[in-house]
Amino acid sequence: MRSADTAGRTDDASFAASDPGRLFLWFPVGLALRKVRRFLRQTDEHFCTVPTGALVVDAPRGYPDELLGDLGDLLTDDEGADTRCVFKAGPGDLDVSDIRRVRTIAELRRLRGSAWLLDMLRGNRLTSVFQPIVHADETSRVLGHEALVRGIGDDGEHVLAGSLFDAARGCGMLSELDLAARRSAISAAATQDERRRLFINLTSDAVRSGIPDFALTIDAVDAADLRRDHVVFEMTEAEQASDVRQLRSVVHAVRDAGFRVALDDVGYAEHARRLVHEVRPDFVKLDMERVRTSPLPRTGDAERLMDLAQHLKVETIAEGVETSEELEWNRARGVTYVQGYFIARPAALRASLAGARAVRAP
Repeated sequence: MRSADTAGRTDDASFAASDPGRLFLWFPVGLALRKVRRFLRQTDEHFCTVPTGALVVDAPRGYPDELLGDLGDLLTDDEGADTRCVFKAGPGDLDVSDIRRVRTIAELRRLRGSAWLLDMLRGNRLTSVFQPIVHADETSRVLGHEALVRGIGDDGEHVLAGSLFDAARGCGMLSELDLAARRSAISAAATQDERRRLFINLTSDAVRSGIPDFALTIDAVDAADLRRDHVVFEMTEAEQASDVRQLRSVVHAVRDAGFRVALDDVGYAEHARRLVHEVRPDFVKLDMERVRTSPLPRTGDAERLMDLAQHLKVETIAEGVETSEELEWNRARGVTYVQGYFIARPAALRASLAGARAVRAP
């Protein structure tokens, strides 16, 4: 996993490239090549074909954003997805290090459209807010806090996690953002004397990468002098995992390293119960949105899941609790902990420590 401060350097340069260079293009079919050659002649661009079969276009003003945009408009979606290219600063030919930077036209357009995210990562302009996770029967008792990443825009305003991760998926930077978000959370937690549990998200891509790519996060936890057994990694989108065996292996490896594990965004149906039974996490986070939008009561499913969790000694957390009725619904079904806007909104950690609403069980 590449660190955030190197994000972008292994892709098409620095995203502020102004040095002259050349754009190398490879086309899947002759029709696409002929369309591009005809366009380049009309726009008086200087180009040639090299022995490797690449069409090479001079870019005297640096990274050819405008040209890539024009080519993206000129080619069909299929042609743009199959035409490969790479920009090289300077007059030299390609070398081995350039090969790994080769992208399709479609990928490069998405990458350039997400330049703001790459600038944010390189400038360390990420921060974390925290939402309390509290005991269901006495919400003033705080178990810990979930860290939620935010970007800091040029105007100083927060950029929400959804926008960050959408951009990261589009430009292939999900691993970099995921690692930077975890580091931000760990750094923020290390500034406080508070030592309650810290819940940190792991995306499904990070889970698929396995424990070797997890080493940088372990180093950050140790460098911050946080207790490993007080850090809980939430496996996001766990219920959509296509390889439960691999998920179980990662969960066991993370736990063996001294951390605790939660499965995030879990529903109440049979598949969810089977997942909990096979993976055996420390916590399972239940998605209240599924209850809220279900046309039928989920009481029976919920109670079966709670019975299974209690049998396996898996603690349950209902997330997304927004009303007193939802809090009582979870209490009645034996949920251990709750989290949501009814209890407290995400905030800076110091404010989050004091911000949980106290609602005792009757």
